[in-house]
Amino acid sequence: MAGPEALVYLNGQFVSESQARVSVFDRGFLYGDGVFETMRSYDGRIFQLDRHMRRLRRSADIIGLDLRHEPREVGEILTRLIELNGLGDAILRISVTRGRATGGIGVARAGEPSIVAFARPPAPLPAKAYTDGVSARIVSIRRFPAGSLDSRVKSMNFLNYILARAEAEESGAYEAIMLNQSGDIAEASTANIFFAGDGRLVTPSLESDILPGITREVTLGLAAEMDIAIEERRIEPPETAGFDECFLTSSGIELLPVTKIDDSPVGAGKPGPIHSRLHEAYRRLAQRG
Repeated sequence: MAGPEALVYLNGQFVSESQARVSVFDRGFLYGDGVFETMRSYDGRIFQLDRHMRRLRRSADIIGLDLRHEPREVGEILTRLIELNGLGDAILRISVTRGRATGGIGVARAGEPSIVAFARPPAPLPAKAYTDGVSARIVSIRRFPAGSLDSRVKSMNFLNYILARAEAEESGAYEAIMLNQSGDIAEASTANIFFAGDGRLVTPSLESDILPGITREVTLGLAAEMDIAIEERRIEPPETAGFDECFLTSSGIELLPVTKIDDSPVGAGKPGPIHSRLHEAYRRLAQRG
């Protein structure tokens, strides 16, 4: 027999998944007009909740969306979702849209914001992905320039990332590496990217039109504590051939090694020591909450 339905938070109520309904006129559905955050809990504790809430607030402020809920209230909602669904380790997402459309794309007549949140068990990658690494491909789809959409906004409009991932998957790669409008490496479709070589960690700077990832911030902090030299700068695609390591960072995958880019191995073609040290430290930190 199937188990009980998951409970979802929807505009002030916890309802069963099958009863959760958003209007077909919601601007999130019609236009992708909204922002979101995805988080991870370990043993019932939401990792880096404060940082995620700050980024959610910043995203909403940048696009002029009234979040209404204070960060403390959002944290309480997410914690309650974990409890109601009997979860310890979980992936959580909260989405905030500009509400029901009342005519055209103008925001002046937008309705009340819609807020939806859910929690689900993690769907971990096979252990082999971390012991052997995954492949990536530099794709033709470019990152939105900051002049079109501020890169600090975690927007619900994901079409360019979807197309980037599709292009990578069609070539047999696991993940896409996207360039910015200047042709420099920016990020993956759902993660930030790091390289390592000569004992130093190298990652695209915020000026490369990247989303400032929470896991990216944590990783940089851990590297500093370990006295690993850090460079945040422009990275041109040909440079990837000279690095010994590459890995991706996000709340869902933590630190995932990349051992092949396009058709060439990264370094020795296996995860390296800097990734290993940082991932072990990350997991210790996450388990402590």
